[in-house]
Amino acid sequence: MEKIADYKYALDESSIIAITDQKGIINYVNDNFCNISKYAAEELIGQDHRIINSGYHSKTFIKELWRTIAHGNVWKGELKNKAKDGSTYWVDTTIVPFLDEQNKPYQYVAIRSDITDRKKGEEELKKILKEISDYKYALDESAIVAITDQKGIITHVNDNFCKISKYTTEELIGQDHRIINSGYHSKDFIRELWRTIAHGNVWKGELKNKAKDGATYWVDTTIVPFLNQEGKPYQYVAIRSDITERKEGEEELKKILKEISDYKYALDESAIVAITDQKGIITHVNDNFCTISKYVTEELIGQDHRIINSGYHSKDFIKSLWRTIANGNVWKGELKNKAKDGSTYWVDTTIVPFLNQEGKPYQYVAIRSDITERKEAEEQIKENNAKAIEHAQILELKNTQLVDFCNIVSHNLRAPLINISMLVDYVEQSDDDDEREEVLAKIKPVVNHLMDVFNELVESIQVKQDTEIDVDRINLEDCLGKVLRGFETQIEEYDASIQMELDANSIYFPQKYIESILTNLVSNALKYKSPLRDPIIVIKTKKTTQNTVILSVADNGLGIDLVMHKDQIFKIRKTFHKHPDAKGFGLFMTKTQVEAMNGKIWAESEPEKGTTFFIEFKNPEI
Repeated sequence: MEKIADYKYALDESSIIAITDQKGIINYVNDNFCNISKYAAEELIGQDHRIINSGYHSKTFIKELWRTIAHGNVWKGELKNKAKDGSTYWVDTTIVPFLDEQNKPYQYVAIRSDITDRKKGEEELKKILKEISDYKYALDESAIVAITDQKGIITHVNDNFCKISKYTTEELIGQDHRIINSGYHSKDFIRELWRTIAHGNVWKGELKNKAKDGATYWVDTTIVPFLNQEGKPYQYVAIRSDITERKEGEEELKKILKEISDYKYALDESAIVAITDQKGIITHVNDNFCTISKYVTEELIGQDHRIINSGYHSKDFIKSLWRTIANGNVWKGELKNKAKDGSTYWVDTTIVPFLNQEGKPYQYVAIRSDITERKEAEEQIKENNAKAIEHAQILELKNTQLVDFCNIVSHNLRAPLINISMLVDYVEQSDDDDEREEVLAKIKPVVNHLMDVFNELVESIQVKQDTEIDVDRINLEDCLGKVLRGFETQIEEYDASIQMELDANSIYFPQKYIESILTNLVSNALKYKSPLRDPIIVIKTKKTTQNTVILSVADNGLGIDLVMHKDQIFKIRKTFHKHPDAKGFGLFMTKTQVEAMNGKIWAESEPEKGTTFFIEFKNPEI
């Protein structure tokens, strides 16, 4: 009996003990039970065992526990209980049924040990593992991930890696990382990369890789070495993001800038060009200007433009010229200038103001062509020289074409060029890669728009109703989305609202024509916005009973006085109001493209209330 008492003492000292009768009524607890439950023994004796039930375990769990011990079997497991103050604790529990002569339980002895700290540790570990799993999931979803051993043998790739490389996982695991080498980078570049990571340092840069089908792609790459206890890399984790579109955009930008440079070269070779600041001080002249004026460049830069004034034109003529360009409008006309040696010459001149963000001129570009011979021929015309008349008419025709071209270029190319310039300046000034990538993404639609305008300069004179033109099935919503992305900068700047109500979403029409048409109409709606309110552009389509679709583009802008300008609205030369950009060929080209496909275009407008353009597409659906 003494030995049994010793066992009981040891058990009481080391464990949490409670005894209940067969109904679960507590009839004994030891001090350890009171300490962990925060009840006094008097508060527990005679109470149902559920006094410490935390509610954590399911009813099924509790039923199974009671079923076990009620059948005279020992139950072992972990329980989450509740103390008097509401706090919870975990105990590793063994419940032993004591049986009577009929082998029925008459009491249960529960022996517990406190495992709260262990359970908290397990919960914390679960949280940590969950967080690690979440990070891995986020990384796998958002990035292109590959792991290689220290020799460059691929041991893991995620789905994004397989998608961009076009290899399956099975085709990559166990392969040398050079399976995706495009051969684009130099040996020195690759050596430096491996030297960096082999020394345990992180490498960051841009790589051009090759997919299974031979296509190439660009990835922004971070390679992280994982080091062993000796500080040597045992594997490399490469985290990549696809920058193919950005790199293609950069290449496209280089091409367009090269093309613009070529156009400038062509202009310098064919025309007489000078640039002055807003005060008329000469900042640039080309060789043709020096040749005709007989000054050298150094004698002209920094001089007032009046250095070539011949005194031929009246003061009112000169004032009108300056009033026009100072208000941001293009001036065209003929000027008689004076060369360094005192001789005079005539030039047909187009002066284009370049505007700052406030719409004020910061410089003027004057494009001239020498018409001295023509003017001399005109003098001969006055003397009834028939031959001179014919010659002058030919020169006049050529000059008119040049003026029209200058008008078209100044109207349609100035805005996208300014947009490109602003975005490129922003990229050069920004240190944030994400912002740079976002801005570069915005450059591409503007560049594409600029290329479209160049193409349209040629195509607008080739469109005829009897020409066979390939048509496409157009999803208007997708097409509008593409067009509107090209105007994101203006839409944000003007806080413009774009609303679409597309009753009909599918037509058959040439893709390039519909994009050009929508671009011109949206451009006009933004360009001729009212200074009194934020722009609202409403784009609708409606089916008619004649198997046609009518597209309407409505704005709340400046509007047009159709009483005065009804016959001019779709012509190449027009002036509806005093807006500095109210000249161009966009509506002329739009009308040509619509009518080439047997469609109709018309407008409804009221000054200061806005304009709505309507286009009827014939037999639009098949």
